[in-house]
Amino acid sequence: MSREIHILHVDDETDFTHSTAAALERMDERLHVEAVTNPPDGLERLADDDFDCLLSAYELPEQTGIEFLQRLREQYPDLPVFLLTSKGSEEVAGDAIANGVTGYLRKQRVREQPTVLASRVEDAVEEYWLEQELDDARSKYRKLVEQNFVGIYIIQDGEFSYVNPKLADIHGYERETILGMSPEELIAPEERDRVQKNLRQRMDGDIADMQYQTVGLTKDGERIDIELHGSRMHYQGAPAVIGVELDITERKQHKRELQRQNERLDEFASVVSHDLQNPLQVAQSRLELARREHDSEHLDKIADAHERMEQLITDLLSLARQGERADETEPVDLAALARSCWQSVETTDATLGVETDRIIRADKSRVRQLLENLFRNAIEQQDGEMTITVGDLDGGFFVADDGPGIASKDREKVFEPGYSTTDDGTGFGLNIVEEIASAHDWEVTIADDDGGARFEFVGVELASE
Repeated sequence: MSREIHILHVDDETDFTHSTAAALERMDERLHVEAVTNPPDGLERLADDDFDCLLSAYELPEQTGIEFLQRLREQYPDLPVFLLTSKGSEEVAGDAIANGVTGYLRKQRVREQPTVLASRVEDAVEEYWLEQELDDARSKYRKLVEQNFVGIYIIQDGEFSYVNPKLADIHGYERETILGMSPEELIAPEERDRVQKNLRQRMDGDIADMQYQTVGLTKDGERIDIELHGSRMHYQGAPAVIGVELDITERKQHKRELQRQNERLDEFASVVSHDLQNPLQVAQSRLELARREHDSEHLDKIADAHERMEQLITDLLSLARQGERADETEPVDLAALARSCWQSVETTDATLGVETDRIIRADKSRVRQLLENLFRNAIEQQDGEMTITVGDLDGGFFVADDGPGIASKDREKVFEPGYSTTDDGTGFGLNIVEEIASAHDWEVTIADDDGGARFEFVGVELASE
């Protein structure tokens, strides 16, 4: 159905407004007319609702249609307005035109030929709508192009025919200076042949669209890392390439720095782990010798301390290696992985329930560690029989148990490193769970659950079938 046209008619001659409305609405079902008797009510209705056109009498209570038009134009400069008069006058017509009236008609003609008014209203409104769409397009253009966070360019005949302010800013030039320059001048010498080759492939139509990273130059000769994404187009009747240029220098520097930090952290963790494991193994060996020679309850306490130290070392080493993002993902059968993890955990009287057939994209080894840590954490709290369930959730999955649960006062702290609600816990298990979730860009929360703990993971990417 075509778009409706809403018309406001301001006139205290009610017989005329009623007959005009009936005639217009009868001729075109798109036309809907509402009438008010005075300018103040007209301004109030315009403020309350969206109207596409205004019809106004010249003879109005307390003021003329010209005076109403003058006030109207202060707030609605582009709204189509038709002035309808009982008597024709060149002076009135001139004043109306000078004050921005869209059309000027005699009431008698409207009575005799309402199709004339209907046609002129429809034409004016269509033009009004078009101007609004153009204004909206211009606004979006300025927002997306002129004030963009990425550089935008058009290359034609081997030179820049358009660049936005951001692209000029990236390379340190005035915008007007870049226009007419060859793209090679903004590229590092060793990359110019490659960039020119890629540009020719798109200009010749061999490749329509291309995205790649290269090295650019600023006006001062500084090298910058840039990413180019361009497509073939026709601009002013000739082949051209339009494209964008996310300056990725800081991003790449940050990535390199993170990589160096992770490498140093991994090296440090390995050294610390090695230096701690050696004396621990010696202590464990000596303990076994002591047990052969003596029978003492103190030796059991020492064995428990050794076991705790070994778990602490393992958790610290694992935590140190969780900083990197999980970029290498694969389809992971969540149900199968949960059952496999269950076999690796000392489950005592606990039972596993699997209520999912979901395939997710993830780093399988990290999700394995996540599930094993959650299973161990639940079992550590176990007091009697327990069921641990892995199930589906909108946007992810959950791991829940029917054990004693987590007190509300502890929920804000359980993910903190070193925090534990038991005497023999390392306090790093749930912190590792949070780190693994973060590496996948998942969000983990502890949900309210009657008689147990429930860990929910959302933002999980599902693998395609």
